[in-house]
Amino acid sequence: MNSKSIFVLKLSVVTIFIARAYQHFFWDVPYRAILWYENLMRPILSWFQIDWENFVSNTETDTKIQWIIKGIGILYFIASILVLVYNQNSKKWIKVVLTIISIWQFLVVFLFTKESFFQIGQYFEHSLQLGMPILLLYTYSKSFSISKALVFLKVIVGLTFLCHGLYALGFYPVPGNFIDMTISILGVTEKQARSFLWVAGIIDLFILPFLFLKKIAKATAIYAVFWGFLTAFARVVANFSTDFPQETLHQYGFETVVRLCHGLGPLLIIFLLKENTTSKK
Repeated sequence: MNSKSIFVLKLSVVTIFIARAYQHFFWDVPYRAILWYENLMRPILSWFQIDWENFVSNTETDTKIQWIIKGIGILYFIASILVLVYNQNSKKWIKVVLTIISIWQFLVVFLFTKESFFQIGQYFEHSLQLGMPILLLYTYSKSFSISKALVFLKVIVGLTFLCHGLYALGFYPVPGNFIDMTISILGVTEKQARSFLWVAGIIDLFILPFLFLKKIAKATAIYAVFWGFLTAFARVVANFSTDFPQETLHQYGFETVVRLCHGLGPLLIIFLLKENTTSKK
């Protein structure tokens, strides 16, 4: 990859990691969905001779969980800094840290999916957030190939938009915040908002196959850049309060930042399409 592509890729991963770090510091990540799952935790705790009832009722337990969550946030923050200096000559421990956090992402997304009653679309809607760190690690591997990286990137971009579209279409229950944001930004009625989301959802379904059609791949990626950034910033724009701007950014800022990869991913496709074409000449 050239320097411009590397910059976009690293920016994507940095924004993912820094947003998750912020979420771990100030908000909640549903680790308790596992830690308070009796069928799973009771046998594990009994192995360490810890009573389940005491574990769930002790207030110190929750305090310790909070500190653990903040500690994971620190690891995310460290990883976001390491991304900036990571290259093929980096020391092995840097790659190890980035690999651990990249794998940890899969657990975090699993927890979000568990909260959503295991809707598979919820998991794969995070494909870009899961895949961009993996792509960064692959970029500095000995087996790196632009054409393979491009295929992988098209798949994770397409899956992200496909699953987003399934929610907009109502295949899964349409999230209330989708409707609320549309009404707030466009100033339409609820019925009009649902119609708008339905149309947007239909388009989202075609992004994955269209990215693999040579003649329209670039045009599809350009649309995805626009729509990806638009939906990311919608979190802040729709909920912004001029009376409490800091509170708005605190509550919704990380939700926007973690989704910047939804626009940066397709942008990287545009750059790699050009690089791939040039390399074949």
